[in-house]
Amino acid sequence: MGAALYVVAALSLAACSSGGDGADGTSPTTTVAAGASTSVTATSDTSGATSAPTLPGEGVGVPGLDDPDAFCAAWAAYSGTVQAIGVAQAFGGLSSVELARLEVAAAAALVAAVDAIGANWPSALVGERSEVLANLVGPFGRRAQRSLSMLLDAGATDLEVEQFVQLWNEALRTRLPDEPVIALAPLPSELDELVRSVAQRFDAAVTPFAQDPSLDVSSVQTPLTDAYLAQQCPDLASSGVGDAV
Repeated sequence: MGAALYVVAALSLAACSSGGDGADGTSPTTTVAAGASTSVTATSDTSGATSAPTLPGEGVGVPGLDDPDAFCAAWAAYSGTVQAIGVAQAFGGLSSVELARLEVAAAAALVAAVDAIGANWPSALVGERSEVLANLVGPFGRRAQRSLSMLLDAGATDLEVEQFVQLWNEALRTRLPDEPVIALAPLPSELDELVRSVAQRFDAAVTPFAQDPSLDVSSVQTPLTDAYLAQQCPDLASSGVGDAV
């Protein structure tokens, strides 16, 4: 499945959960790809309640984060983050402020991942660089940049921003395959309060993740990039990124 469709699936999954058929927002059984990293299977019991997702693959952590190819590693961090937010929206039972808190915590790492994709762009894909950076990963990077700017405006230092990058990347590395909400290490009390404060402002300022029209990348066509990811990034390919639809 192409990279764009993985992202679309994450948003569709989240939207179904937040606006599901039942009064509690649950949806029927769904099998989709969540984010641009790995697919998700959700099941429902006879009452219609949707269970936590089961993420395929063995071991702990998002695959590809330590790929020696910096482009592949950056894409793994980007896609793993988008997936984690999408799954948390769909299955985590989070309020909008709680999801915003997750986005704020992820913002610095997501901005860094998108920047690294651009900085390590393969020469073989020069024809698709602008399309990917502006229209595929760009919308997620811009949303994360807004959150990061709010964090900086609220007083976060460069050192604290780096702490957030490390915090999120460690959460990606240790993510369990069946956890609906990615587990973050506890923050020092002052940073935790900063994130909570910024999350409230971010939640009030932006459209919820699953309903943000700027994140609809379904029309983005990047066949060369999809093929490159499938062929050159084995950990990403093993989770389906770059597969032909």
